[in-house]
Amino acid sequence: MPVLIIGAGISGLLLAQRLRQEAIPFRVFERDADLTTRGAGWGLTLHWSLPALRSLLPDHLTQRLPEAYVDRTAVTKGASSSFPFFDLSTGELKAKTPQASESQRIRVSREGLRHLLATDINIEWEKSLAGAVFEPDSATAVFEDGSSIKGSLIVACDGAQSPARRILFPSQWETYKIPVRMLGVKLLLSPDQMQSIHEKDTFFLQGTASSNDSFVYISEIPDTNEEKRQFIHTLAKTWAEPFRTLALNIPVDEDIKHLTPQDFVPPRDLRTSGRAVLMGDAFHAMAMYRGEGANHAIVDVVDFVDRAIPLLREPQDFNTLRGALDDYEDAVIKRARPAICLLTLNLPVFEEYLMEYEAAKYRAPTMVNKTQQNAKPYI
Repeated sequence: MPVLIIGAGISGLLLAQRLRQEAIPFRVFERDADLTTRGAGWGLTLHWSLPALRSLLPDHLTQRLPEAYVDRTAVTKGASSSFPFFDLSTGELKAKTPQASESQRIRVSREGLRHLLATDINIEWEKSLAGAVFEPDSATAVFEDGSSIKGSLIVACDGAQSPARRILFPSQWETYKIPVRMLGVKLLLSPDQMQSIHEKDTFFLQGTASSNDSFVYISEIPDTNEEKRQFIHTLAKTWAEPFRTLALNIPVDEDIKHLTPQDFVPPRDLRTSGRAVLMGDAFHAMAMYRGEGANHAIVDVVDFVDRAIPLLREPQDFNTLRGALDDYEDAVIKRARPAICLLTLNLPVFEEYLMEYEAAKYRAPTMVNKTQQNAKPYI
């Protein structure tokens, strides 16, 4: 019976590529209509997961990774990002990271990487998971269109709002909405318009405004697109160039999206049961500013492959397979939970995490006391 992969994101497609190399039958189901339904998505920086990514792909796809680069020409010329952080009010460079070679760090587009990973993979589109049925020797995925497919195992790679997580953990599935409000907009710029940006960094830059040495908390974001554009203009008027012009030249008809950063911190004892596991954002959703979500998703696949592939080649009794899946979940939680907790604004979860570290004789008692004093209700 095939492994049933729910979700054609990075972890789902990467797992499919590995199963294909191992000649283990699988099927991939995706709720969207095609790879472009959700747009280009974020640029992704892959660094500590690169060895894992290359180990999972067949050689011909590893060689084609540059097709997914954000700027392949710049990489060919030896360019590398230092991820500069600017004071937007003055234009002053405040911090940057050491540059790294192509073998150590690459910047890819999410859409480009998905297209590459989908090579030779048959994706069954518009298949939204509605339920799951488990028996000792099988797992059945039930879809909203009324169809059902039986397999050896369900691997849920269906994103931060994972329907599979909701099915498997009806009381623990919700993400935490981080109390940060954001707007996102995609701009098409000419080479001349991009020149001043490229002079600062070819791939990536960020910053915050220090005008009047003040911190501003904003509790509301305008509703209409024009109000959002004017709101950005109000902020950008105090910025230095080239940031000011970049923001002020947002076209009137350009869609400005309201972004809600969320995370899902897997509890220490979170365990699936039956023939199912979570993977990627379905297991440990991270806010985009963490910058590690894709890296963890890729290493999830390695952790799964190392433990489960030997048992999927030949039919195994349920307890043996379940033991391997438990080991996989332990490894992922041990790795991903600290990564989310260290940057989360979900204070009760962060407080719990610090208490765990204190119990393990890490030096965190002062931080624990501080978060206890300022903890707010979990919403």
